[in-house]
Amino acid sequence: MARELSMAALARLTFAVTDTVGDASGWRIPANNDDLYDDWDDDKDLVVGDILVFNFTTGGHDVAEVTEAAYNAGTTTNTIFTESNGPARITLTGHHYFICTFP
Repeated sequence: MARELSMAALARLTFAVTDTVGDASGWRIPANNDDLYDDWDDDKDLVVGDILVFNFTTGGHDVAEVTEAAYNAGTTTNTIFTESNGPARITLTGHHYFICTFP
């Protein structure tokens, strides 16, 4: 019985991974590909504890968390938080929506 419990606990053990948002493209305004980040996310299996790295130049971009409604509306006001220093590392704690507030 103890062996089965150990194996069950081991089967549920997951390790956090670090993913760079946009891979080599980094965190920027997509040129000629409005779906860049949607496409990037398609093959990811992100879970709580994973770390997202947003590569951007401080002063040129930022990363802000917003509500789903604000994300869908493209609203940059009333952010949940904003990180202005790049590169930014954010540990996932659940479902999030990120935008850049720079025009």
